Amino acid sequence: MEQRKKDEKNICCALCGESKNFPEYEPEIHSFRNDRGDADVASYKVFPGIELNVYSVHMDSFFFGTEGQGNFMEIHHCREGRMEQGRENGSAYIMPGDLSVTVKRQRYGEYSFPLCHYHGISICIDTDVAPECLSCFLEDVNVRPRELAERLCGKENCFIIRSQAYIEHIFSELYSAPENCKKGYFKVKILELLLVLGSVSPEKNSASALSLSKMQADLAKVASTWLSENLDRQTTVAELSDRFHVSQTHLQNAFKGVYGVPVSSYIRILKMQSAALRLIHTDTAILEIASEFGYSNAGKFASAFHKIMGETPGEYRKVHGGLK
Repeated sequence: MEQRKKDEKNICCALCGESKNFPEYEPEIHSFRNDRGDADVASYKVFPGIELNVYSVHMDSFFFGTEGQGNFMEIHHCREGRMEQGRENGSAYIMPGDLSVTVKRQRYGEYSFPLCHYHGISICIDTDVAPECLSCFLEDVNVRPRELAERLCGKENCFIIRSQAYIEHIFSELYSAPENCKKGYFKVKILELLLVLGSVSPEKNSASALSLSKMQADLAKVASTWLSENLDRQTTVAELSDRFHVSQTHLQNAFKGVYGVPVSSYIRILKMQSAALRLIHTDTAILEIASEFGYSNAGKFASAFHKIMGETPGEYRKVHGGLK
């Protein structure tokens, strides 16, 4: 028995030994642009077959990943904003503090952000390439990525944990990892996360409770498109429900499920996102842009803008203004 344990450990160390020879941590930056905004994803290779991605998103969607098929597990943690998670029978949405685990056959795919605003971290594990077990890095830590994916997701392709203090603790430290020791820090925190997830019961999956049918999600998205094309109109929920031939309750539930806010709040979000595009694609004065969206007072506009976009109009133009 003792010899068998040694043999297993030697095999595991041989598989993941190259991780001990990684160069200094310089992330690969993936940048995306469209007429809705911009996004950057910083990718760090932490172990063989395991990468950590840091998302900074101010757009609706983009395609990301490498081509080819395999067996992949993605763990997403939402810090700000909202992210869509596709399920076989519809879509689920994670919000600040939530964690999701998805399994997929293709790494390359579309990532969607209903609010055009998202900050978070993902850990992508290629279970065909990653070590079968990571216990060689720390004694008595039994972490097996493939078994974890199968146990949590089972026959589903998505597992979601609503905001929990123990998850927030792990990720809060990932977001503030010290620059001078990121390489080792990411390794330790990923092992900690996988070890903790290994003790989570599959019955705690919140994906079903957070899911919408495809029909509900499509209704919210079509209505959103119409609203974005008619921002100059004062549209009520009653008018919108009449236009799409559904009850106000059904419309509000669909909007809340996809965007996390009522229709009236979403209209304000759309206006601030449109104002953000004016800020980064034109040299128009901020006060003039404020006036275009119904604000005669620059201070009130700045306050409303900051509440939704996370930055003042001046800061947003300075950071994102190179997109003309």
